[in-house]
Amino acid sequence: MTRLLAALLLICALAAPARADDNRPLTVRIVEEAAFAYRVTWKLPVNVEPRHLPALAAPARCEARDDKTWSDPLGHWREQLWRCRAALEGGAIAIEYPAANPGLATIARLRFTGEDEQTLLLQPQDTVLAIPAREQSRGVFVDFLVLGVEHIWLGIDHLLFVAGLTFIARTWRRVLLTVTGFTVAHSLTLALAALDLVRLPVRAIEAAIALSIVFLAVEIAKGPRDTLTWRRPVAVAASFGLLHGFGFAAVLREIGLPTEGLVTALLAFNLGIEAGQALFATVLLALIAFVGRFGRSGHGATARKLAGYAVGTIACYWMFERLVA
Repeated sequence: MTRLLAALLLICALAAPARADDNRPLTVRIVEEAAFAYRVTWKLPVNVEPRHLPALAAPARCEARDDKTWSDPLGHWREQLWRCRAALEGGAIAIEYPAANPGLATIARLRFTGEDEQTLLLQPQDTVLAIPAREQSRGVFVDFLVLGVEHIWLGIDHLLFVAGLTFIARTWRRVLLTVTGFTVAHSLTLALAALDLVRLPVRAIEAAIALSIVFLAVEIAKGPRDTLTWRRPVAVAASFGLLHGFGFAAVLREIGLPTEGLVTALLAFNLGIEAGQALFATVLLALIAFVGRFGRSGHGATARKLAGYAVGTIACYWMFERLVA
């Protein structure tokens, strides 16, 4: 089992992209200002070069005017006023990057007259933003629940931290307790930060999240021994969970909470994160239990050290990148 856990951690580390910025997306905001007139604003994350700023191709029934671009400490922006011959709902908007998509998901917030604000998420491979017809809106709770699940599965650094906790906790009971501690802690700071009751520098938080993975990697490389991490992994999970909650909140601020149904959106986003996280831990433990039936090998310690070094090296890279970017 030790060998398998180490191998899984090693695979996760090697599969991780060289850059992990808590899934900072391309953000698109569409606001209906008058009948068939829409203010369309989109933004690249500040850590992405402005040359990657895409164009949004309006549907054939719309004409784009007042084209403006600018950059500020929040990112690289472009804005247009679209005047259309019919409602934008039910149409489609093409996202056209100058070259290839630099690995960005897309978050779109839609505010149409007489409707609740909608939030849509596209994966990096998706190039068309389909605007739902009025009767197709899923509602705030479902929208943010889906966004939470999709975010945790795209957040490789958070998943790598959960994988490290699973490696250290090992048994179903200890993993359940440890992940619960992580959940309670990051739920608290997610709520405080998303509601703007507490605000910390995003860059420092992201670097600290990477440092938390380095910490687990060192523990894994050194192996089981009489330390707090191995005796009480729930304490470590809860402590670092506070940091990860601020990271989740930074992404939620990028998405934006609706003015109506704010508490519902926050709860749904957090539940989506927990659902995705729980599914990941369950699949990991089930795979461990299944493969563990095939016996053991004498190379478990070597695999564990390699996994620890691989995870630690990548996390160190993330940490320094986030500090100097």
